[in-house]
Amino acid sequence: MQTALSSKGQPKVVNRWLVIFGTALVQLGVGTFYAWSIFNTPILKMFHQLVIDPATGKTAAVQPHLGSVSLIFSIGALSLSLSTIFVGALVKKFGVRKVTMSAGILFGIAIFIASRVSSVDQLWLYYLSAGIMLGVADGIAYMATLSNAIKWFPEKTGLISGISVAFYGLGSFVFKYIDSAVLGTNIVHNLPYALMTWGFLSMLLIVGGAFFIHDAPEAKEENVVDDPTHHEFTTREMLRKPQAYLLFIALLTISLSVYLTGIASNLGTNLAGLDIAQATNIVAVVAIANTIGRFLIGSLSDKFGRKSMFILSYVVTFIAVATLAFSSHLSVSAFYAAMIAVGFFFGGTITVYPTMVGDYFGLKNHSQNYSLIYQGFGFGSLAGAVILSLAGGNLSVVFNIYLVMLVVSLLIWIFIKKPVYKK
Repeated sequence: MQTALSSKGQPKVVNRWLVIFGTALVQLGVGTFYAWSIFNTPILKMFHQLVIDPATGKTAAVQPHLGSVSLIFSIGALSLSLSTIFVGALVKKFGVRKVTMSAGILFGIAIFIASRVSSVDQLWLYYLSAGIMLGVADGIAYMATLSNAIKWFPEKTGLISGISVAFYGLGSFVFKYIDSAVLGTNIVHNLPYALMTWGFLSMLLIVGGAFFIHDAPEAKEENVVDDPTHHEFTTREMLRKPQAYLLFIALLTISLSVYLTGIASNLGTNLAGLDIAQATNIVAVVAIANTIGRFLIGSLSDKFGRKSMFILSYVVTFIAVATLAFSSHLSVSAFYAAMIAVGFFFGGTITVYPTMVGDYFGLKNHSQNYSLIYQGFGFGSLAGAVILSLAGGNLSVVFNIYLVMLVVSLLIWIFIKKPVYKK
């Protein structure tokens, strides 16, 4: 139990583990956003049916292609990343519960709008609803509850971050099966129902979880005269420190793993000769490894230190990516091992990162500070697709650039030191 201030400024006793329970529900709800790719095929088939003139059987309009449909999620991912910049100010003004509830309602409205799309020329409505609106709602709820949870447990930041981010990853894993079940075999006909089911359940998790959440007590300012390494940095002060930009680069680097895990099934068929069933299984295996990594690495970072975990994660990821890059004919076991390592240590890294930012720059302004460094995740997640496009589809270019960036980031983790505050 801990004391916090009520909305009227009066002290009240709060069970902080109930706050974590509520946070886990919210993270489970917003994490479902990463199950969006399951709707790409139904949307494509729906548009295909809509552009065929039933009387003549001829194409009546230009049919959208996979690139234009997959752009929905890309817009959402970028909106998610950018929206986190405003979370600190929103929470400070309205409180974490109201902000989270509002984001949950926006989440549901966005998916409801997407479920009403019924014309080929309404593709822009997907970009607005499932892209911008959904991404903004997701980013706000994610960052608000994560930063708040960490502030409730300053002595266990790694563990708490691990729990929160693990449930975020679990959301996409669980809802892939829920969405698939509702879609069934008649995926075009059932698409609106699957979207509405997803939106309702996610909104229920987010808004319901928000009822258990309370604003964390303000972090106390350390004595900067006695210990200048313990200072609650403002965002402006943080941006004057090179550590902020080094952390951004290192996060952008490891976020390239998002692209590799996103094309895991394609890599399996191309590099290890997996059949379609095996290639589908690797997606689930990597997702499980990612979730386990979030729990385990987050907890271990409290015991062995953040830097130690980062160095281990980036070294193993380098070995795994090198295995994928330089082995022309991988055995199935070697491919699985490499992809599991990529998923496991990316999950662990993205979990420990919020606590690392808190360790370096304090918890008082954590939402504002981490949201800026978190942009490395947004841009890193898109970097793989951009690099592959510029390289004309040559996947080895993506691997080689990733390996170079991993070496640079390893040097960052070896030499980086906690910033010292100077007036």
